[in-house]
Amino acid sequence: MGSSKLVVDSYLKAGAQTSKRSAELLIAKEYRKSMFLPRYVSEWCTSRSKRYFDLVFSIVALVLFTPLMILIAWAIKLTSDGPALFRQERVGLHQQTFVILKFRTMKHACSLADRGSKVTKQGDPRMTSVGALLRRFKFDELPQLINVMRGEMSFVGPRPKIPQHECLYMLSRPGITGAATGVFSDEERLLADVPENFVEHYVTSILNPEKCRLDAHYIETAKFTTDIRILLRTLFKPGEQPESLGEPHHAPYHQKAPAVTRAISSRTVTVDPLETLPLTAGLPLETH
Repeated sequence: MGSSKLVVDSYLKAGAQTSKRSAELLIAKEYRKSMFLPRYVSEWCTSRSKRYFDLVFSIVALVLFTPLMILIAWAIKLTSDGPALFRQERVGLHQQTFVILKFRTMKHACSLADRGSKVTKQGDPRMTSVGALLRRFKFDELPQLINVMRGEMSFVGPRPKIPQHECLYMLSRPGITGAATGVFSDEERLLADVPENFVEHYVTSILNPEKCRLDAHYIETAKFTTDIRILLRTLFKPGEQPESLGEPHHAPYHQKAPAVTRAISSRTVTVDPLETLPLTAGLPLETH
């Protein structure tokens, strides 16, 4: 935590005269220019077996959890105005965007002025009472079982981000949980120590690149047993650091990996600044 405070202090000194809008544009430009590109893709990440696993167990899970999901939706509608589901555009496989589904945990934003930060901190005043409980037990993620069934997501993979925050080339389907999820399971409490004006800058410049490093390592080395370990750790040992937190071991190239990824020897790739995605006005509130 001490190192994070030092980083925040440097931001306060260097960016005191920077407006919120210019800071957002800087983030969007710089982190679209430098993207993490996995050197290759493991056979498991793109296999039919992984897709069949996701399809079968997402259907089973939906059948089992539908009564609970109906109860949660009813509680949200009863205790706050707005829809029960939160929908937002996220980056998916091969940078194709899709609409992620979550239970709404914040007060419904009726105007642009009410939208606030795209990052959620512990004790965020926009959080509803039911939403705080849902986030604590991760029940707000249950509707993503529908995304998994549709083939837009997987049970395990890099967590999908909004286009302005994504700095990883998604060569596998995004997941409900992933290699970085356990490490950053307490992210909201970590962000509580960061000044409000620099929360999004801290996320995009410090946290997201480290998440991308872990997720890129997953894409390169994942196996069926890897997914099982991540699922079990997510369920029973949240916050435990996985083995992949260290420097990744250089696994042999997979013959089935796309040629474009086998040919890449650098972990990062430069994108033409003209391809930078413009900030979308009025992005929905919740991003995690």
